[in-house]
Amino acid sequence: MRKLLLTSSALVAAASISSYAVADVSVTGAFEWTYSSTSSNIAATDGDAQGVNNELTIKFTNKTDSGLTITGVYDIDADASTIDESWMSISGGFGSLKLGKDVGANDDFGIGEHDLIDEDLSVVQTGSASIVTNSGESGAADTNKINYTTPSMGGFRAGYSIYDSGTADAATDQIAMGAEYTMPMAGGSMMIRYNKQTTDGTATSETESSNYGVKITMGALSAIASTGKSTIGTGGSQSDDRNASGVGLKYDLGGGMTIAATTMKAEDDKDLSGTQNEEYSANLAEVVYTVAPGLKAKVTYLDYDYKAGGESAAQNDSGSKTQLTLSASF
Repeated sequence: MRKLLLTSSALVAAASISSYAVADVSVTGAFEWTYSSTSSNIAATDGDAQGVNNELTIKFTNKTDSGLTITGVYDIDADASTIDESWMSISGGFGSLKLGKDVGANDDFGIGEHDLIDEDLSVVQTGSASIVTNSGESGAADTNKINYTTPSMGGFRAGYSIYDSGTADAATDQIAMGAEYTMPMAGGSMMIRYNKQTTDGTATSETESSNYGVKITMGALSAIASTGKSTIGTGGSQSDDRNASGVGLKYDLGGGMTIAATTMKAEDDKDLSGTQNEEYSANLAEVVYTVAPGLKAKVTYLDYDYKAGGESAAQNDSGSKTQLTLSASF
């Protein structure tokens, strides 16, 4: 009798386990080491430095009998021991609904000249300079959001995200949206993107930004032209009015090697001193070589110029930065 009960219990347990979905699980890692040398007019910025940026991503994927795909992602910053992203998504013929800690629609549909550079270098005075350093989307951060993206329809897709910061008086709720259209062109393709976000705040901190641009791919050549705009504050309390534009080119030489170059300029018309506003311009060049599958060596060079204008806490600066990067992915 005892043997019969044990056998029956085992059968029931096996049947119960088989009724649950079994997910595909992947664990991937991205590890990066850098050595950089900066030539700057400011002593605190000038000099050499080493750095690391390592991440671990765990991804669960399951497809239901009804055709839905359920995905869960944990993205961990291995250096800081913090979770960068933690979200789940449900996708199907209706599109994709993502819930959890991740970027919003403005990032999903963002475009900037820096997208063609693996290592997007910049040199600005942290804590004092308020200028942007590329012409891409602004206001994107990993926070708890509801994010919906439509399916692709004739090359067109769009997205909308909502972030609720809570009930505090100084709420920073955010609404973001974006759209993309891709079409074939002369043996390649052309992609047009637009995104916009509004973040609540006080009269001096409320933010609104937009970004748009075009990417053309023809064989081994890719090119991007983009513009970004953002305002901080409203009416007479407006503290920043930033505009940035940039152009980038990338060419695949074959044999695992690519070369890329970008140029951009940003200005803030509200940070004005006399006739000089705050501005930042940068030229970047990069060579990437795939040493072996999963292992890349990169050399990136930046030439920059910063004018503080009305940003009284910052100083004028110009110089260059060269960085060697070794990155491995598993």
